[in-house]
Amino acid sequence: MVFASLTQAVKAYGKMPHVWISGIFAALAILLTYYLAFTVNEVAGLAVMVIFFFAFPYVLAGTYGVLIDNNKKKGAFKIYARYGFRRCLFPNILLVLLTWFLMNLATTLLLLFGVPAEMSLYISFFVVIPLVFFCYFADITAIRHNLTMGQAVRDSAKRVSLGSFSITAFYLMNIAVLFFASFFMSFVMSFVGFEALLPLTEISEEVLLSMPVEELTALVLTPEIIFASVVSLAVTAFVFVPFFVSFKTYFFKRMLTVYNGQAYHRPEEEDGEYDEKGRWFKYK
Repeated sequence: MVFASLTQAVKAYGKMPHVWISGIFAALAILLTYYLAFTVNEVAGLAVMVIFFFAFPYVLAGTYGVLIDNNKKKGAFKIYARYGFRRCLFPNILLVLLTWFLMNLATTLLLLFGVPAEMSLYISFFVVIPLVFFCYFADITAIRHNLTMGQAVRDSAKRVSLGSFSITAFYLMNIAVLFFASFFMSFVMSFVGFEALLPLTEISEEVLLSMPVEELTALVLTPEIIFASVVSLAVTAFVFVPFFVSFKTYFFKRMLTVYNGQAYHRPEEEDGEYDEKGRWFKYK
């Protein structure tokens, strides 16, 4: 199930060109945020980042739809995106807000008990992992089954709990690819930022360790190194974001067949279809 989804996700790069939209969108968001933050001000960069965050579910919804239904027709992406935008947006907003709240709550409580700040932040990160673990499929199941935000979260949690071994293997594969993506980013960084990083290689380890934190920070966070890091991150996002989106979609598609459809059963099933504008029409 996992390896079959993995194979499909890799093949989608060539067979389903729509998957590249998510990579282009993510790379553009990174580059534009950096550009405005350094050429205008940080507020402008933050504003653009927020706009891209709220617009990204539109891209996700369109990609989910064309991959699940294997629909390559002209205009299909736009229809799926219009229909699924709000259904994809709200579960993701809920997940971000809950993550922020739980991390801050855990960090605050740990600080009150005397745990160092760095350790508190590190522990709080692991506190939210189960939340992401169980809510990972909330947006795609909300679109596929026309669920409300609360129903989608419960449906995702139910599917994850039913998946056991296959779900665990799926998450482990995502983590493995994420590590590979970090190595890929380092590889790109070595080319893009070669000249910027060259002075650091000429300084011995003893000298670096003896430097004050302020001086070391100024040495590492030069404009040239920051630019190279941003470009490397954008290239990595362009290559790997399509994979994570398609891998999630194909795995979810297989979950639908293995677990016999929707895990959260609504009291009444509705049959219908979408028109060219993405509007839902129920059959009578």
